[in-house]
Amino acid sequence: MDDYLPSWITLAGFIVPAVILILKENTRDLATISYLLVIAGLCMLGGLLFSALLIYLIPTITHPLLSATLVLVGALLGLSLRTACQRLLNPD
Repeated sequence: MDDYLPSWITLAGFIVPAVILILKENTRDLATISYLLVIAGLCMLGGLLFSALLIYLIPTITHPLLSATLVLVGALLGLSLRTACQRLLNPD
């Protein structure tokens, strides 16, 4: 199980934002859920880029568990950035 743990944590970089986005949405039709899953995928992509940047800047990060955790943290940062931008653009 220890061999797959970084993969599961990286996958959580997609699942956690997707669940958060779907639970926060009031209308749950197919188009909205599809849109939110695309947004969750973009959050995971942001998490991958965040992890790659930190691994590039700090070359001592070599443990797979740490890099997978950075992907999850980056995905949650991307989700919080999306939420902050959405609140700034829609002040109601």
